[in-house]
Amino acid sequence: MVLLTPPTEWLSSPPQLPAGEVIIIFYASIDPVSGVMWCPDCRKVKSTIDWLFNGNDKPAAYIIYVGSKSEWKAPAKNHFRTDFKVDSVPTMIKYQDGKEVYRLVEDEILDTNALGQFF
Repeated sequence: MVLLTPPTEWLSSPPQLPAGEVIIIFYASIDPVSGVMWCPDCRKVKSTIDWLFNGNDKPAAYIIYVGSKSEWKAPAKNHFRTDFKVDSVPTMIKYQDGKEVYRLVEDEILDTNALGQFF
C-alpha cells in the first residue's frame, strides 16, 4: 500500500511541500459513529483511489482527512480550504516542486480520460 500519512505540519500550517512530485488526496473525515466517511462522494471514489495507489508498483499519495462535516462547512476556519484551496471533497492534487500541476475533483476522479491526463 502506498497511501501515506502526511507530515504533521501539513495539517496545521501553510504547506511546505518537498521537491519532486507529491500527490495529495483530500477526503472527508471518518465519522466516529458510523465508521465511514461522512461524504458520499468520498465513499464513491474510495475503491478507485485504493486501486490507483495500492501496491508497490503504484505511485505514492498522501491522504488528508479534512475534518468533520461541521468543520468542513466552516470555510474560513478550515485550513485545507484556505491553504490548499480545496473547495470540494474528494479532491486529488498533483504538485511538482511545490506547485500545483493538476487537480481532479469529485466525479472527475472516476473519469478514465481525466485520470490519464493526471498521471
